[in-house]
Amino acid sequence: MKQGQSLPVICENHRAELPVTDRTIYSYIEAGLLDARNIDLRRKLRRPERKKSGPVLRVDRPCHVGRGYEDYQEYMSENPDAGVSQMDSVVLKKGGQTLLTILFANCALQPMFLRERNTSASVSGVFEKRRKILGEERFCMLFQVIVTDRGSEFTDPMRMEAETESAEIQRRIFCCDPMNSNQKSRCERNHEFIRYVIPKGEAKEEYSEEEIRRLMNHIDSYPRKKWNGRSPYDLFVKIYGQETATLLGLEKVSFDSINLTPALVK
Repeated sequence: MKQGQSLPVICENHRAELPVTDRTIYSYIEAGLLDARNIDLRRKLRRPERKKSGPVLRVDRPCHVGRGYEDYQEYMSENPDAGVSQMDSVVLKKGGQTLLTILFANCALQPMFLRERNTSASVSGVFEKRRKILGEERFCMLFQVIVTDRGSEFTDPMRMEAETESAEIQRRIFCCDPMNSNQKSRCERNHEFIRYVIPKGEAKEEYSEEEIRRLMNHIDSYPRKKWNGRSPYDLFVKIYGQETATLLGLEKVSFDSINLTPALVK
């Protein structure tokens, strides 16, 4: 296709080798499962979009096999005491800086890590750095089960699950069902606080790690009605200790000093 050939002609000449129909391959291209993209289809952009008469075909990438939401539910039924976190990305600048956020379900604290590009390598880099800072034992205590979406930046779960040297699986990464990011809704709802300070489409050209740390600490120090007026920071320290909070770059901001407006990082 990248040589200018049409899909029907390719299929006709490789019919004996292909286990699926032309239409299925079109669906794979639409879902982004092949190197070829819609832009490689000469007539795709000229054709009006046809209404689909049935459910959209969805095929799990290999990295999602055994890590779906049903797998998560089954794992938690067998390991009810495992600590759960929800992970997501917040794009600050399209094609540029992005935040990795990880919300701890037991206290609603949401650490934020600045990345220069929204790639799987940058996500793995965040985990590797945190492992070195926290130490293996504390790192494993904090990150046990993580639920995320099917974004391309989360397509290398093994590097997040396994210990670097031994490759032993030490945590589990699961993903929401397609088009069901509400399965990690607490993480996404907490992003509202980020958008109070950095409205979508109004981000600066570049943020420093110090500015993002300030943003994180103001949000995590903000009291929540759900926790009877206590902040996620207070609960996190009670559960994991002050030293762990400090190693994550967390600092308590007094209530009267909390600022959740764009002025915080200008």
